[in-house]
Amino acid sequence: MMEIYLFSIIGLIILFLIITYAVRYGIDTSKQVKSLRAELKDLKRQIKDLEKIIRDK
Repeated sequence: MMEIYLFSIIGLIILFLIITYAVRYGIDTSKQVKSLRAELKDLKRQIKDLEKIIRDK
């Protein structure tokens, strides 16, 4: 009977650690995605500006 409690506690601890890791990894990934998205918007704006300069010449 004691073994079942021990295994269930160990299982819950492992589950908690896995969920914590997944959440941290997800947050890091979303920050990278936001950063890349902002960079892409900036690049698009620069390309549009260059296209306007080329057209105006």
